[in-house]
Amino acid sequence: MITEGKIGVREAIWLVTLAISAKMFFASPSMLVGLVGNTGWYMTLISAVTALAGFMFIYLLLKRFPGRDIMEIFDITLGRVLGFAFSGILAIYLLFKAVTRIAEFNEVIKVYVFPLSPNWLITGIYVICVFTLCILGLESIARFAKLLIYFMLAGFLVVLILSSQNYNPNYLYPILGYGLDKTLLHGVVRSSVYGEVILLAVFAQSLQGLKHIKKEGVIGILLSAVLISLSLLSYILTFPYYTARDITAPMYEMATFIDYGRFLQRVEPIFLFVWITSTLISSTIVTYSFIWIY
Repeated sequence: MITEGKIGVREAIWLVTLAISAKMFFASPSMLVGLVGNTGWYMTLISAVTALAGFMFIYLLLKRFPGRDIMEIFDITLGRVLGFAFSGILAIYLLFKAVTRIAEFNEVIKVYVFPLSPNWLITGIYVICVFTLCILGLESIARFAKLLIYFMLAGFLVVLILSSQNYNPNYLYPILGYGLDKTLLHGVVRSSVYGEVILLAVFAQSLQGLKHIKKEGVIGILLSAVLISLSLLSYILTFPYYTARDITAPMYEMATFIDYGRFLQRVEPIFLFVWITSTLISSTIVTYSFIWIY
């Protein structure tokens, strides 16, 4: 049951999950392969465990100041001047996330889908969609995410299952990639991939209470870890690691390789639906959090 003016537990979980896992549709998987070879699929689980530990500190902070969001806690503990500065740093971080996501979206869609379209047109349409959703408010964004998430998950799983015709288990070897030490190190360092969980602290007053915030954060991180790990595993099974690190949009490339003869081929539209909607929602919620802070 959603309290008036607040978003429900499921909506919050899906918002966090989308904000985090949308990265798997861009160049992040290729970057991971360049860093740790073919161990990215379980390296991200190490990152998730590290992120869970970090989130528990955020939860304890919110527990220490019940009924407050992270910006108010900054003001109370650091004073208005330093609190404003720390809130500004958080806002800039979120703005950077939003701008980076828009830039990556523009790059991928320009390369694979609309190569002749001008950059300003693609970016302009995308930015208009983001700000339109922002104007509708947090509750509308959350309900929109909840409405579409099941279709997006179904499309994502369809792409992974249909791609199984191209899986080669031999690509998982060597199982330790470039070395277990590098995998562990990058797993801890790249826990920032799950950094969007801090959105729960930003919107704390619009959620269903402290007990539910803990549940939303833990489930959101775990769901994101499963989705990212599955996408990385399927990517590594499809491409050898020495070529996988050079692909701009791994998931899109996987979708283009699906071919079951006349019966089923050219399933890229399924991927495009999943990719565009998830990226739009994730960009919107991150942009809205930047606006929310100020």
